[in-house]
Amino acid sequence: LFSWVNEQRSQSGRPIIAFDGKTLRGASKKREDNLHLVSAFDCESGLTLYQRTVENKSNEIPAVRALLDVLDISDSIVTLDALHCQKATLSALISRGADYLVQVKANQKTLYKAVTSCFETAFEEEKNLPEDVQVSNGHGRQETRITYALKADKLPEEIKEKWPGVTSLVAVERHRKSGPTTKIDTHFYVTSVGPDAQVLQKAIRHHWHIENQQHWVLDVVFKEDACQISEPISAENMALFRRVVRNLVKQHTGRKDSIRGKCVRASFDDEFRAELIFG
Repeated sequence: LFSWVNEQRSQSGRPIIAFDGKTLRGASKKREDNLHLVSAFDCESGLTLYQRTVENKSNEIPAVRALLDVLDISDSIVTLDALHCQKATLSALISRGADYLVQVKANQKTLYKAVTSCFETAFEEEKNLPEDVQVSNGHGRQETRITYALKADKLPEEIKEKWPGVTSLVAVERHRKSGPTTKIDTHFYVTSVGPDAQVLQKAIRHHWHIENQQHWVLDVVFKEDACQISEPISAENMALFRRVVRNLVKQHTGRKDSIRGKCVRASFDDEFRAELIFG
């Protein structure tokens, strides 16, 4: 089924593929450990490319590496959260012909300190750093995101040797204004992509599509967290069916209804259901 999805999806430009995990909360209620799914998500087409079940979040790292062997990720940008800022994972991505963009946090203390130090020096010495500014309004607040990109040539040599393919360093400064209060926080990333702030900003923003377009839809429309099937194989199969159905509906462009609306219509309209499945 997932092979069929990969054949059907149309690509425009360079694919951005996000890897992220999701706990099946309903299925985990009757278990001592959590059932956790790792998905690969095509941010451009909005389709789930593959999934793998792991027993708990701590096993997400080898699960992502296993997914890299299954998928065709050549000439794509793979985005990952800080959990996957691991040398072996980044090496696997480079060897498969993909670029990566991964967040850096204090779980990699030496790398994090080196990246923040490079930006501190750059802000002091340079006035015109490559940047991209995006402003959005919603939920009663204004958010300004400033993305800065640097070449990684100022990283210490021992860092370059240990972390494969690091070409650029990225800092995203978020200014959230709600009423008279403004909160500022900064996130840091390393990437094998060149220091193009606009491209990198797009990849960082697109990573959240897996949360908004997949995880949220699965919970709100398909009620995944409410499903209390706890037997692992059954829970995994039901999760697979939800994602396949979501892919089918997502690829249908004949009507402008929401995913929920199309699912409801397909439940009583035989012709529309056939149209969803067979095109």
